[in-house]
Amino acid sequence: MKTKLRNFFALGLILFVFNFTANAQWAGNKVFEKVDNTKNYTTLDLASMDPNLSTFVNLVTLSGLAPSMIMTDDHTVFIPTNDAFRDISIERFSELTDPKNRTKLVEFVQYHITPKKHMKFDFKDSQVMTGSSPDEISVSRDTYDNVFIGGAKIIRSDIEASNGIIHIVNDIIVPNRSIFFVD
Repeated sequence: MKTKLRNFFALGLILFVFNFTANAQWAGNKVFEKVDNTKNYTTLDLASMDPNLSTFVNLVTLSGLAPSMIMTDDHTVFIPTNDAFRDISIERFSELTDPKNRTKLVEFVQYHITPKKHMKFDFKDSQVMTGSSPDEISVSRDTYDNVFIGGAKIIRSDIEASNGIIHIVNDIIVPNRSIFFVD
């Protein structure tokens, strides 16, 4: 009985945090505008400064990858906005945040992190990336020079931190998902 009650409260807390962070409004052009020099902060510290990136930051923390992300140099992180998590089902989110499924959460977070620094202009159309996860992530470019990583569009790019590059994306990254454009 105690386990069921604890699980009920844990699920309630997860749903509250998910709904609270997903409902935040985000102005991409104002991200980090109050930060004098983004290069003075790690990628995770910088992401933690914007409340509209909090869902991803919380998932990194829950996954246990925060210390390695802070200490790792020369990486690129694709951070989904809180709005990007609206399309993920409550069941999927609960599954990811369940402590029993930590391996799935680590894998999910790793889809959003690649070794080495990659600026937006480095990405080529029809490119395939392999990063921290063993799965392939597709890269697409459209005729307007928009870049899509695993189906997520980069909406703010090339934010330099002390240990890497941040690209903010409008969706979660899914392996083997791509966007194809017809001219």
